[in-house]
Amino acid sequence: MIRKDFGLFILSILIFTIFPGIDLWVSSLFYQSGFTYKSTAVATLIYELFANMHFVLFPLLIVLSIFTYRKYRNKDLTFKQNIYLFLTLSLFFGPGLLVNIILKDNSIGRARPSQITEFGGSSDFTRAFEYSGACESNCSFVSGHASMGFFFIGLGWLMQSKRWFYIGLAIGVVVGFTRIVQGGHFLSDTVFALWAVYWVNLGLGKILKIKSPF
Repeated sequence: MIRKDFGLFILSILIFTIFPGIDLWVSSLFYQSGFTYKSTAVATLIYELFANMHFVLFPLLIVLSIFTYRKYRNKDLTFKQNIYLFLTLSLFFGPGLLVNIILKDNSIGRARPSQITEFGGSSDFTRAFEYSGACESNCSFVSGHASMGFFFIGLGWLMQSKRWFYIGLAIGVVVGFTRIVQGGHFLSDTVFALWAVYWVNLGLGKILKIKSPF
């Protein structure tokens, strides 16, 4: 029997592969001779916050990981011993390694919405998963900001709660929506940023014996 999450992942791939125009349509909703909401105070605040929070969050999680490991290492308390290590590795391997290095710098080379001809740029639009080569680094697929927002789905593992998972999901949606409004990313860039973080979390949870919130 196919897992629900895997089924939704495959469905996401099929939707954006078969109907690539969804990306253009969504971005066009926020374009009027330019992405006019790009520099609003709220959008700028969200952009800067999620571009820089890892500089504080990552060292804080490392400290908490060391503290909880030392406190619980001689006790049969795997969850308490490993949960902050889980979050530290989630941040490193999810938004850090997989999203910002492997996918954004070394995958399909997708141009951002503001860079394509449909929205005043000079590059061609390419669908998700289609190699473009229009961009060499810090490319559109997938969204680094959105992945940083979706990092907070890890609250579901931390609190062992579906409710906290969905709170983290909502944070990621807000950040992803902001980047779409700014012309920085397509809808599919944000959707697959979520999946990148989710699969990293699921794998780390198996390794560190941290139960999924579902």
